[in-house]
Amino acid sequence: MNRPESWKTWLPLLGLLVLFALITAVWPALANAFSLPSISFGGGTTTSVPYEPEPIHLDALKTSLAAGPLASLAEAIPDTLSPFVALALVAGAVIGGIIVVGGILSFLFKLLSRIRENTVEGEAYKAHQNALDQRQREKIKELRNGRTTDPMPSHKMPRWSVISNALITLMFVGFATMVVVRNFFPEGVTEMNGRIVSVTTPVFGVMVLIALIVMGVRLRPQRLEAINTTDYNKIPWDFVAILITGLVMLGLGIGFMVYINAG
Repeated sequence: MNRPESWKTWLPLLGLLVLFALITAVWPALANAFSLPSISFGGGTTTSVPYEPEPIHLDALKTSLAAGPLASLAEAIPDTLSPFVALALVAGAVIGGIIVVGGILSFLFKLLSRIRENTVEGEAYKAHQNALDQRQREKIKELRNGRTTDPMPSHKMPRWSVISNALITLMFVGFATMVVVRNFFPEGVTEMNGRIVSVTTPVFGVMVLIALIVMGVRLRPQRLEAINTTDYNKIPWDFVAILITGLVMLGLGIGFMVYINAG
């Protein structure tokens, strides 16, 4: 509100408030004078009631003023006052009070802002500010002397990488075991010496044991940590070809066994 252009914001709002207040106050008289329809929010028909403005009596005010040092002012006040005149007086007092108070506050804000700017731009203030900054720098330098910081710990955690990869591998070993076993033993059990024996559990245990042995030999934290050094080497196409060929042969063999078993 201390800016010169602030009146463009609050002046329209103040004007709208005054306008709605005036419309609310004089609407009954206008509706009665021009026979305007009454507004009803409940539905149905309405009947307009003739409106007559009732004057405001000021006898009590004059009596209270006459008993004090303002007796001469009490004689100048009329006995009655039109509601429209009273509305204009109240609106003028409110608007005048807002303008006066706003002007005083705006003047005080501008005065304080000017005092601050003059203080900040002054040579004495700049000298004190520079001295304070220099004192803070010396204090920080004094606190830093003789202090050492610990080196940042390594954020590499290859052990957790080994654990996560081992769990993922065991999950896929379990899936593969279920697929293979259920192809040969749909119920997951078989009869041996007159007893019903589960096939899935021992096969899964053997496969997990084999997988753990292989991972214990191949999947080590040192190997995972060394991947960064070998990540840019050439692609081992020979190993990829052998692996794909082995997987194809394994798949064909399993499919052939499934076909013979189904036949």
